[in-house]
Amino acid sequence: MSEKQSNNRQPITGRQYKELMNAGLTWLRTNQESVNALNVFPVPDGDTGTNMVLTLQAAVDEVASLKNESLSTMAEKLAHGALMGARGNSGVILSQIMRGFSRGLANHQTMDGKCLVEGLKQARETAYKGVVRPVEGTILTVCKDMALAAEKSLQKTEDPYEIIRIVTAAAQVSVDHTPELLDVLKDAGVVDAGGKGLMHIFEGMVRFMDDEPLDIEPVHVQPLSVIGQQEAMTSAEPGQDYEVIVDFQPHQPLVLDSFYQELENIGTSIQVGEGDGIYRMHIH
Repeated sequence: MSEKQSNNRQPITGRQYKELMNAGLTWLRTNQESVNALNVFPVPDGDTGTNMVLTLQAAVDEVASLKNESLSTMAEKLAHGALMGARGNSGVILSQIMRGFSRGLANHQTMDGKCLVEGLKQARETAYKGVVRPVEGTILTVCKDMALAAEKSLQKTEDPYEIIRIVTAAAQVSVDHTPELLDVLKDAGVVDAGGKGLMHIFEGMVRFMDDEPLDIEPVHVQPLSVIGQQEAMTSAEPGQDYEVIVDFQPHQPLVLDSFYQELENIGTSIQVGEGDGIYRMHIH
């Protein structure tokens, strides 16, 4: 079977999953600057695309030498690399999406449709838990809508490749809807950057499956300064021009709810990523 062959109801191997993630990274990098130009929330600093690329690159680097490992092993290694290389708010959330996805694939040699759906369900739950104050109209909403679309897709197909197509289309619809959920996006005239980045990752997988180029950006997006950066800056909360990243390993089980209550005293935008007992905390 060709590594790119799709619509055949064949499960996805660990090696094929690695190739799909590589394709997602390549397409995200191609669209990196256009994603940066959309970045107005939570801080209009124009680096969401860059942070997501750096995070996913770290994940892909983690499995660069792996070839025939099981799906669960490949997914776990990718998630670990993403956490260790997570950059910015969007990178930490992306690492938690990948962490949750890997949990849904635990102990699976290959990925069929039901396994893919479970992975997206776990991705959604883990991503929401990693944010102190989840906000709709962001990458979280897009991840949630993708998981819901995946679950509904099982009524029609169990082909994992076809489900990837379905959730990618759902991601685009969700991204287009984000300004209706978040006023700062509507005021700036943009969609959510993190959600768009997540959509591009899955879009890259579909383009790979269809033998379409991954290195040609389809549209040109105006710089952030042209589409409302100044307006977005007025909506940023005080203190968000400071950014702190802390890696730590607690000596006892961490109760996230009470931990979040303490963190809210020192930051306004807080994400906490976790993997194998190691935590990465990102605070604005």
